[in-house]
Formats: sequence, structure tokens, C-alpha cells
Amino acid sequence: MTTAERLIEVMNILRLEQSCSVNELANRLNVTMETIRRDIRNLERDGNVIKLHGSVRLPDVLLEPSYKKRINMNATQKQAIGLCAADLVQDGMTVFIDCGSTSYWLARALKKARGLQVVTNSLDITNEVLGRQDWRCVFVGGQMNTDYRAALDQEAINQARRFVPDLLFMSISALDAERGFLDLNLQEADFKRSLLGNARKKIVLADASKFSKAGAILTADFQDIDMLVCDQMPQGELADALNHAGVEIMVAPTKA
Repeated sequence: MTTAERLIEVMNILRLEQSCSVNELANRLNVTMETIRRDIRNLERDGNVIKLHGSVRLPDVLLEPSYKKRINMNATQKQAIGLCAADLVQDGMTVFIDCGSTSYWLARALKKARGLQVVTNSLDITNEVLGRQDWRCVFVGGQMNTDYRAALDQEAINQARRFVPDLLFMSISALDAERGFLDLNLQEADFKRSLLGNARKKIVLADASKFSKAGAILTADFQDIDMLVCDQMPQGELADALNHAGVEIMVAPTKA
């Protein structure tokens, strides 16, 4: 296991357990205490972990709330983004909608297009669109992640890769001007990254709160994404990075 892979695994363990002793991390990763302490120093330097006496934990900013709470956080902005993104969908398309909270609002807004094939790994999105009009709904799944109410494992990835969607819609946890599109969950990031190769157009849905949030795991580089649908125009270095990569930005109108 490389250093980079080990750092990702430490973050994944902390994402699941929130805190862990240094000794347990060393045992689980089968490395020396000196190595794990060096890894923790690297993560602490970048603000990804907080070192305590004999243990390490995620900072509060990286503790992601449950899926049901995320759906209702900034709900007005997410609903506006969903409505705007829904206008991109045309009759007869195959669209892939991931399990993110903003993606859920897109699924609720999809009402005009006919003859759609909607592919998703989300149980909630499946329930939302199942039986609607003359659509076909395909759930790609394996073992369910109870927090995300979605399938994120290798079986879900294998099934998802069989589709070539016209549009891929993804929610994201954070945008970083230097690194790209970031998430907090290793499985979720791996699943989303596996979708990028087949989709004809890749669209990220993100409200402006994601512009200043921290993320731990790279999901996509800016050049991997065709369009960002958001509620406010990005500014500064983030705007420059998106523009340099040729990412089209669509700002959804929101109610005052």
C-alpha cells in the first residue's frame, strides 16, 4: 500500500468511525507506529484530522450529516438547482442520477420529459421516479449503504458501467480550486469516478455552500466535468479554475 493509498484508508476509517486510536490504525493498516504517526502528521498539517492524546479524529467540518438531514440542508437552493438541471433533460434520453442530496431534488423536478430511462444507485430516487409516465427506471445495486440509502460497492459499479447515459448528474461535497471536485466518503467517490468514462455529458449539481467546504477524497478533476449547475456564480480562484478547464456554469434562479 502506497502512502497516498494509506492516507485515503485512514480518512475512510475515520469517516466510518469518526475517531480511532493511533495504535488501532497501525494494526489495521499493518504498519509501524512511526509510519502511522507520520501519516497523521501529514493529514493534520492539511487540516484533515485532529490529533488527540493517543487518538485521532475528524474535524467537525468533515463530519457529514446523515442523508436525510443533507436533503433538507439548503433545500431552497437545491430545489432551484434541481429545477434548472431538469430543463437539460430531453425526451428519450438515458440519464444517470447519483445518490446525492441535490440529485434527489433533480429527480423530484423531472416531470416534463417523456420516454426517459433513468438509471440510479439511490433507493430514494428509484422510489421517486418508479412508474412515472412512460419511463423506465433501472436500479444498479449490490450491498446497500444504510447512511446513503444507496448501493456503492463493486457490484453497483459493475452494473453502472454497462450504461452509456446521455447525461450524468452528480452531487458533490466540495469544490477546491487547486484539487477539483471532492467528496467525504471513499466508496461514494470511487462509485462516482467510475461513471465518468461512459457518460456523454457530465454535470455536477452543487449549491454555493460547497464552494467553501472541505473535502477529503478526489472524485473528479475539473476537466472531467462538462457543466456545473449551482445557485451562485463561483468567484476568485475557483472561477478561474473552472473557466480554465472549460466547465460550463449554469446558475439557477432562486427566489428572493
